[in-house]
Amino acid sequence: MPPLNSAALLEVWEEGALQSSVERALKILAAAWPEKSAQEWAGASIGDRDGHLLDLQEEWFEAELEASAACPQCSERLQFAFRTVDIRTPSAVLPPGENLRIAASGYELTCRLPTSADLLAVARGPAEAGSQTLLKLCIEEARFQGAVVVVDTAPLPEEVVQAASTAMEKTDQQANVRIALGCPACSHQWFQPFDIVSYLWSEIEEWAQRLVLEIHVLACAYGWTEKEIVALTPRRRRLYWDMVGA
Repeated sequence: MPPLNSAALLEVWEEGALQSSVERALKILAAAWPEKSAQEWAGASIGDRDGHLLDLQEEWFEAELEASAACPQCSERLQFAFRTVDIRTPSAVLPPGENLRIAASGYELTCRLPTSADLLAVARGPAEAGSQTLLKLCIEEARFQGAVVVVDTAPLPEEVVQAASTAMEKTDQQANVRIALGCPACSHQWFQPFDIVSYLWSEIEEWAQRLVLEIHVLACAYGWTEKEIVALTPRRRRLYWDMVGA
């Protein structure tokens, strides 16, 4: 597991301020595993990407997570805690290079799993683009009653889109994490989506702001440069911080 590289992560945090959630995820992964570029990470399935982000959450911060949610029925605010192990799912069951095969309403689709590159492509398209657009990006071949069809020219039936989406969710379960919750006020039960990208980014945001403060205080106290301070281990930085405040 890659240890936290303070200099690299601080750069990711600064650049990520103006980036989308997907772009941030790719930047984080490329900084953690520099042997693999952000473009290469963009070709991984969403579940594979998010599984690696969970690894980083455990290594860099904590395996114990805290979150909040509003009850969709009575708006009661809930605070809840869970561990990364609680939201880990089996890896995608597709062998490398294999595709999903979906049959519904006379259609036969051969699809790959969605990737971050697909999400970025959808985001760059029309505002109304959604599951249809994402699915079409993932289709390798489509047939209707045995004949090859070009899906770019016509919308697919909604039941076909739903069947494909369900098959993708079952295959790449880490991409669609939902946490079972119950409201103590009205007893309503529901599944709350959990986004590791947003959660990990909030951890990085808090860490970076704390580090910038430490840099400021230690630079003023000792005359060190930012590079020199960031190069210190977290433990040594904290020792110097404590001595400044003594």
